[in-house]
Amino acid sequence: MSDLVRSVSELFNDSQLKQMHYNIPDYQRGYEWGENNVRLLLEDLKKFLDKIYISDTDKFLDDKLFYCLQHITIISKDNGEYYNVVDGQQRLTTIAIILSYFGKTDLLKGKLKYSSREDTGEFLNNEIFTRKYWEQNDKKHIKHKDEFYIRAAANMVQTWDKEQTWNSNQRERYIEILLNRTKLIVNVVSGNEEMIFANINGAKAELDGADLLRAVQITHSSKEKYETTHSDNSNEVNEYRVKMGMLLDEINNWCGQKNVRIFLDRLLTNNSFDKSGFNEKLYPINYLYRMMYEMHPDNNMPFEFRFFEYGLDIKGNGVGDDNWEMYIELKRIYGFVRDWYENDEIYHYLSYLFSNFKSKVNFVAIYKTWENSKGKLSFITELKKEISKYILEIYSNDGVNNEKSAKEELKKYLTDLKSSWYNEKELLVRILILLDVIYSCKSKYRLPINYFVSKGEDIEHIGCQTPNEEDLNNKEKWLEYIKKLNDYKFDIDKGKLDEWEKLLKEKEAIDNVTSNIIDELNSYGLNSIGNLVLLHSSQNRSYRNASFNTKKSIIIEDYYNDKYSIRPYTLKAFSSNHTSMWTLEDIKKSTETLAHDIIDFLI
Repeated sequence: MSDLVRSVSELFNDSQLKQMHYNIPDYQRGYEWGENNVRLLLEDLKKFLDKIYISDTDKFLDDKLFYCLQHITIISKDNGEYYNVVDGQQRLTTIAIILSYFGKTDLLKGKLKYSSREDTGEFLNNEIFTRKYWEQNDKKHIKHKDEFYIRAAANMVQTWDKEQTWNSNQRERYIEILLNRTKLIVNVVSGNEEMIFANINGAKAELDGADLLRAVQITHSSKEKYETTHSDNSNEVNEYRVKMGMLLDEINNWCGQKNVRIFLDRLLTNNSFDKSGFNEKLYPINYLYRMMYEMHPDNNMPFEFRFFEYGLDIKGNGVGDDNWEMYIELKRIYGFVRDWYENDEIYHYLSYLFSNFKSKVNFVAIYKTWENSKGKLSFITELKKEISKYILEIYSNDGVNNEKSAKEELKKYLTDLKSSWYNEKELLVRILILLDVIYSCKSKYRLPINYFVSKGEDIEHIGCQTPNEEDLNNKEKWLEYIKKLNDYKFDIDKGKLDEWEKLLKEKEAIDNVTSNIIDELNSYGLNSIGNLVLLHSSQNRSYRNASFNTKKSIIIEDYYNDKYSIRPYTLKAFSSNHTSMWTLEDIKKSTETLAHDIIDFLI
């Protein structure tokens, strides 16, 4: 197989093809490019023109730059009489339609034929390649599917052209771009063409945006770098291309580490890569390209390869080194994102923010905060302010952001033993995870990335838990529980305990009785935040309603045997008590300690 890079004019020029033509064989599907595909191609070429053409001087900035329209695969037939198009007939036909509209019909005479779709060939040759279709505004009945799509493409070219506000020679230069600066990679192959076609179309996958950007950067960025520094040494360019390839691999490998990948994913919205042509699972470097897109948005351009195709004028200097600037920007993003990940406090605070308040924070806002900070310590302070804002917002009176009063309200709610946190699960989980973050930062322990959300965990009472849900109507379980309440030293009046016991024994249906008991127990701190932790569901259910001492022994043993991962705050809560009982006094101490730690953290 040989690869040739040919401009559109060379592709159809007699001097290049020696009177040969292209044939669309019968195993090819019909023409079916949609209007949107045609418009995108026309707009891409216009964007390329705007990049390299100065209308005031009627000159091109660079004589070497070209627009690459991917490839076509062809195979020589009948001893070189013509080429069968194995792959790329959609592009080839579309180019022919555009050329015809812009008056370059002389290039197309006898150059494009169809083996079995004679009607398609006749319509192209008689109506499109002669320009009759546009000149006569032919509205005849559409005969077949190919004709429908060809007409739609032809109409789109005309519509698009009329929408443009061409300046002086701009339209003429656009045609010049189409002819001489639009190039295709021509793969000339040999062998069984049906098998080649099957291999190409049956097993091929579109190149990922990362592949295309790698090619653009290595090809153009290094060249622009040395043109900017006025060096003509091709060896330096080639050496730098090798270095660029190595760095791009390094970046992709770093982004692909499991925990790094999850961290990067949290920083972006959930649908960031939908229909973009960038597969972040195969090429994790795409996370950084998405970040670049969000940092330098173009409201008219979606997140696709087209956004990056000609580089980005990051500096806004119009020097013509946009690919080089884009490469430098990629390195810069890689640098500060890696700084975020490797700094323990920044890692913890960012992971907490984006895991628990993803609908309220966004990458660009955090990036701007980073840029405006005087250093890492300043940035860390700003992150703590963000966390504080979202934790305290529900305690701000009438929407007024009075941080002092909001903190007082939160502290009051945290320390009130009658507060039923068990029913405030979303806020409870956020507070418990924030405690993990606080204790991890203090102890220099790096919280695993999956710990910033609660998944596969239960909210567990440290001590004095009522019977399980399935036992709520079990008299024996409740009577046993009431007998144990004295051991918890909750200072519950013995007369009250006797009353509960009597009611349970007398009533057939105990729903109302147990409901009232639970309500009264809440006033003793049963569901206060000081009596609640997060535990892995399997671990929690393994000991069910065991005593505090049994729970503590199992949890600590599991931790040291690596049977289950234990959260820092959960481990602290169980290991800080050195007795075999968990009493009301323990709940009070636990509540006061965590309230102090939370309030002390918030800014």
